[in-house]
Amino acid sequence: MGKKGNKRDKKPAQFKKIYELLSKYTQVIIVGLANVGSKQVQDIRRILAKKNALLVIGKNTLFKKVLATRVQELPDTHEYFEDLRKFGNAIKELDSLKNQVAGKVGFVFTDTPVFDLKPIIEENKVETPARVGAIAPIDVVIPPGPTGMDPASIQFFHALQIPTKIEKGQIQITKDFVVLKTGQKVGQSQAVLLQKLGKKPFLYGMEVLSCYDNGSILNKQQVSVNLNDILAKFQQNVQNISAISLSNGWVNEASAPYVLANAFKDLAAIGLQSGIHL
Repeated sequence: MGKKGNKRDKKPAQFKKIYELLSKYTQVIIVGLANVGSKQVQDIRRILAKKNALLVIGKNTLFKKVLATRVQELPDTHEYFEDLRKFGNAIKELDSLKNQVAGKVGFVFTDTPVFDLKPIIEENKVETPARVGAIAPIDVVIPPGPTGMDPASIQFFHALQIPTKIEKGQIQITKDFVVLKTGQKVGQSQAVLLQKLGKKPFLYGMEVLSCYDNGSILNKQQVSVNLNDILAKFQQNVQNISAISLSNGWVNEASAPYVLANAFKDLAAIGLQSGIHL
C-alpha cells in the first residue's frame, strides 16, 4: 500500500513540473528510447544537464494530459489552479507536439539548438547482445577465423550450416557467414551462436526523432541537417552566381564586390602609368 501511495503522490508533482517546463521552453527535443538501458539514461541525463538541457521520461498518458491542459486557458476549477496560474495564458502552439508523444520516447527541454545537442545525445551507444525476439538493426556477419571453441562444439556449427574446419585444436570458420539480415527477428539459435562467440553485435542509444520549436515540428531528416554543409553550399552558390554575373556584365549583390575590386585595380593601373599615386 505504501508504494502505491507514493506513486499517487508523485503524479501531481510530475504534472506540475511538465506544465512548468512546457511554459518555460519553446523547444522540446523528442528522443527514442528503444533498447536504451537505465544506466545510459542516467549518463545522458548528466551530460545534458551540463548543456542546460533537461531530459524528462514519464508515461505518455501523463504527458498528453498535461499538453491537453496547457493548450487551453486554465479554468479556476482545475485541481492545480493555484499552482499553475502563474505560468500565464494558454500556449496553443503546443498542440502540434501531441502527435510526437507515441511509443517509447523521452523529452529534452532546452534552449540549446537541437543541431548542437543531437550529436551529444546520439553518441552514447552501448554494445548489446542479440536477444531472442529483437529486430536486427544491421546485418550481422561472422568473418572467417578461429572461434576459440574446442572441436566438441562442431555439431552446433554443422546444424546451422556454418562452414568450418578444425585447426590447431579449435573450430575455425572458413568463410563469411551471415547470421542476421537487417530487419530480421533474432531466433534462439542465432542468439546462442553469437553468445558462444562472445559477440555483442548491436549498438543501442538514444535517437533524436523530431523537435518541437515554437509551434513548428522538425522531423528526423530536418534535425539531421549539418549546418556547416549548408553554409558551404550557400557560399559555393554565391561564388557561382558571381562568376556568371561577371561573365555577362551583370551587377548584383553577388557580383558588386568583384566589380568594385576590378574597377579599383583598373584605376590603380592607370594611376601608376600616369604617375598618380592613389
